[in-house]
Amino acid sequence: MQRTLSITVNKKTITSKPFDFEAMCIINDAHNDEKAKGPLSMCREAVDYMFEGTEATQEIINSLSVEEHTSLCLTLWRMYMDAITSKNA
Repeated sequence: MQRTLSITVNKKTITSKPFDFEAMCIINDAHNDEKAKGPLSMCREAVDYMFEGTEATQEIINSLSVEEHTSLCLTLWRMYMDAITSKNA
């Protein structure tokens, strides 16, 4: 199952690329940074990464409301936590 994020802009839904190893590494690097406090600051750059190459330009991502951006970060944090706590079969 591929996990993605989505946003709605001008009544059009834009889906991110799938959560992958690179997104996980971006979050992990922030997680290990003593300056990063909490999932919102740890996932900010990964949200940008997830939408690279989609119709959601950086300008669109930057214009999201605090609530929308928070929701994306928390969803991405849950993906990260699931990935690092899952056991290999």
